[in-house]
Amino acid sequence: MEREWLDNLYRLVLQQAQDGIILSDADGVIVFVNDAAERIRNIKRESVIDRSMVDCHKETSKEKVIRALHYIKTHEGVSVSRMVTDAENDKYYENVYAPVFDESHKLQGVSVISRDITARRRAEESKASIQRAQEVALATLMEKYQSLMMMSMEMLTNLLEARDLYTNGHSKRVCDIASKLFEHRNGIDDRFLDVQWAAKLHDIGKICIPDAIVHKHGELTDDEYESIKMHSSLASDIVRPLDPGSRIWPAIRFHHERYDGKGYPDGRGGEDIPDGARVIAIADAYDAMRSCRPYRDPMTFDQCIAEIKSNAGTQFDPEWVDVFLELANTGSID
Repeated sequence: MEREWLDNLYRLVLQQAQDGIILSDADGVIVFVNDAAERIRNIKRESVIDRSMVDCHKETSKEKVIRALHYIKTHEGVSVSRMVTDAENDKYYENVYAPVFDESHKLQGVSVISRDITARRRAEESKASIQRAQEVALATLMEKYQSLMMMSMEMLTNLLEARDLYTNGHSKRVCDIASKLFEHRNGIDDRFLDVQWAAKLHDIGKICIPDAIVHKHGELTDDEYESIKMHSSLASDIVRPLDPGSRIWPAIRFHHERYDGKGYPDGRGGEDIPDGARVIAIADAYDAMRSCRPYRDPMTFDQCIAEIKSNAGTQFDPEWVDVFLELANTGSID
């Protein structure tokens, strides 16, 4: 009787928790859904109970969920979080996946804690926007002109990429990945917008390099490669006059520097490379590897992960690589 009473107490506690709680068995079959999970996830308990956790997701999300579940099932004591955008219901929520192992280290199941973070995230976005708005309010007419020029350069970058099937959308994808990395580690602060701008404009210097080199389908000569290497310094020279606070151009200039100091244009290394540049370097390399090029097919997800992991501490900042791997292995980066 006491055991029955205790089991009922546990169930009531889980049922009445403010966070959404979904439990599955070791095979990933859902066995419990509380009221908060129904509300936050906009699901019906009877529609998911006794179903595979993977099958309850949209087709576009299944691969990410499979990766997240495999990761936690093979890492006892580790939990992972994924921010999910529910565009249909205009909500954001965070899922924390955690494995449940018994005393003999045998997997018993998986718990998913869901929190509605819509209000918090909008507040953070609003705070970041307000901070930037305050800066703009104090700015002169020239600064407003500079902002307009930045947007114009973004359009130029998009037009430059659109001329080549192989690079079309590259800067936008790099911006999306870099934003995810930065937000996951630092949240949305006043630097978040700077990283986004730097990522959007990181390749604008290629507008100064002949099309015959930029869009060449064959292997570059040594001289052509030296010309291509100039794009990061050319881009920073273009942006610098419009960036009086030096918030953006350093991340653009140094995004091809290497953590071991063997990159370009200045051979900087380690902490001497701006944080934003170290983030963009990973995002830039990943998208380049995942994209089709005239001289090679796109690399697979696993190949890209292995390449970035093997270059931690040499080409890339190892701490930012850890952030990237966490998001990639848990489905937040395709």
